[in-house]
Amino acid sequence: MKYLRYSLLFLCLWTASAVRAQNDSLSIDTLRDAEIRMMGLGHTMMFSYDESQRLLCSRNFLITLSRALRINGSYYYRFDSLEYVSVLYSPDNVFRIFTWNVALNNETYHNFGVIQLNPEYIKKRKDTTNLRAIYPLIDRSGRIKNSLDTVTGPDFWFGAVYYQLHMVTEKKRTYYFLIGWNGGTQLTNKKIVEPLYFDGNRPRFGAPVFVMNEARYPKPLKRLIYEFGNKGTMTLRVSPKKKYLVIENIVPPRQQDYGHPETYLPDGSYEYMVWQKGQWHKKGPLRDFDLE
Repeated sequence: MKYLRYSLLFLCLWTASAVRAQNDSLSIDTLRDAEIRMMGLGHTMMFSYDESQRLLCSRNFLITLSRALRINGSYYYRFDSLEYVSVLYSPDNVFRIFTWNVALNNETYHNFGVIQLNPEYIKKRKDTTNLRAIYPLIDRSGRIKNSLDTVTGPDFWFGAVYYQLHMVTEKKRTYYFLIGWNGGTQLTNKKIVEPLYFDGNRPRFGAPVFVMNEARYPKPLKRLIYEFGNKGTMTLRVSPKKKYLVIENIVPPRQQDYGHPETYLPDGSYEYMVWQKGQWHKKGPLRDFDLE
């Protein structure tokens, strides 16, 4: 009888393990199918000559990705074949964020994105009110009037394709600083530093944490946006060693061009900001050997 009990226990455990393995295999197959579909959509949304086709494929890409991210175990699937999408993970492994853009015929861009929370993080939360597994990001950058002083949510996002994520924890709040590129206008590009944090389980973009020490900005800004001519490139990033926020200066070529960002270009000099007491503080010029 004792032998029979152990045999039945082993059989139950083996059956549960086999069912779990089969479910995991099905999930992986479903995720691979979704990834293959998104590879085709991604190619079309990048290279089609038809703007309406590019936008349609990008929306279908977002829908397919959002559905895939609801599949059990999807957080651990890396989607490595999606070469037109930026995927960044938070250092504390709370979430990852997907961003991409689509070129429009008027030489501007529309941005798309999705935040996916780590399911293990969700399980550990005592209060899961308003907490969702994924948050699609809706680009409203053209409709945010006072973008330097506005807090937004996922449905009113200042769109960008992010290339760096820097985490800072201050007391009980963690900020994730997203640094990215926004297509701007026909004549300009923009680079942005966007604070992301969770307030009452809801993601929020923008926080009064940038102290510029300039007369034109008497109070802290809620995000940084730099606009310059689309023929230029600008360095904007957090240095890996000293954790400075490094900002390449962009200037007009002539005094009379001041206020016309389409003429602005980087001049090869840099300024930096340092995180102190819960805010970024602008400090001044940065020497070349301090860049790292």
